[in-house]
Amino acid sequence: MPVIEARYAEALLSAAGDADTADRVGQALADIAGLWKGSEFSYFMQNPVVPDAVKKDTFAKAFGGSAVDAQLKNFISLLIDKKRLSLLPDVSREYAIIKNKRRNGITVTVYSSAPLDGGQLDNIRGLYRSRFNADSAEVVNTVDPNLIGGIRVKVGDTFVDDTMSGHLNKILAELAV
Repeated sequence: MPVIEARYAEALLSAAGDADTADRVGQALADIAGLWKGSEFSYFMQNPVVPDAVKKDTFAKAFGGSAVDAQLKNFISLLIDKKRLSLLPDVSREYAIIKNKRRNGITVTVYSSAPLDGGQLDNIRGLYRSRFNADSAEVVNTVDPNLIGGIRVKVGDTFVDDTMSGHLNKILAELAV
């Protein structure tokens, strides 16, 4: 668990308060983090030439509105002030993990070469929820175009490599013995 990201996630979760607000904040944070990777918005927000006040104003205009948005606005402002806005995707991931641990839940990260549909994610959710005897399971699908066939799954410290390259590596290891 990344320490700095976990501390920020823990603080945001504590500020969220009740379970419903924590869920809404978590979903909004995940949505923003989903826009982050490789987007022009993230380049703009992380550009050191752009003044912090402009970044805060841009974020407020893009995502402003409800009480949840006010909490996120304050949180994003803190990340901007501390020059740690690049941590946003990792903070979002840690937020989901910590929130699920508090509820006897798990976070299942599924790496695939293409986005998985809802039915596939529901099957994975059910499988790992029963395997880890958890009350709930949050499934995060991360697209990794370098994977060739199959999926790679991470739950806590457990990794399952069900990709073609993973199977080929197992066969090569068995042949080498």
